[in-house]
Amino acid sequence: MAIQPVFTARAALRAATPFQVSKRVVRSCVKPSKPADALFERARIHRLTSIDRSQRSGHLARVIGEVAESVAEIVLDEQGYTLFWQITTPGVHGVDLLFLSPDENVLALELKGTLRHGVVPRLTPSRLRQMSREWLNDRANAAMAEWSFQADDLYTGVMLVDLASPLYRLAFSGNFEHYVPVADPEELRSLRELLGE
Repeated sequence: MAIQPVFTARAALRAATPFQVSKRVVRSCVKPSKPADALFERARIHRLTSIDRSQRSGHLARVIGEVAESVAEIVLDEQGYTLFWQITTPGVHGVDLLFLSPDENVLALELKGTLRHGVVPRLTPSRLRQMSREWLNDRANAAMAEWSFQADDLYTGVMLVDLASPLYRLAFSGNFEHYVPVADPEELRSLRELLGE
């Protein structure tokens, strides 16, 4: 039996197969009547360099995150995942989204959205390594506290939504240390099988 390579979350995202997202899906997640969403659409269609550097943080960063979460919800719903918790308040610490997978496991998903084609952002630096057992079990982690979950109750995943392309990549972990890149959408049907459990 071949030894599988061991990946960090970021390396696993780089190794994961990029899957297309319909531009229609991305557009459905935006309200161009809102100034911040209109700025996002301009940056998405005409590239980030089309807007002034001073406008690239703040509201734009928030919209990128919100659109990435909406895209994640849509594409994972199509794969049989059911969203049951998400951060809705800016500045709240912790897991972005909680899903029930098709094989009835809980998935804690960290989302990374970007308008920079081909860029894989780092996990957010914090006192505890993001998505580690200690970070998940931190009492300040709102999703975990609300559902009375401990790290060992779930699997973790990271998802990159490249809104410039648009495409997404996924990687999952059962031990909070090593991640398995998703190479085929069929692998999403069973987290247990994907992670060799």
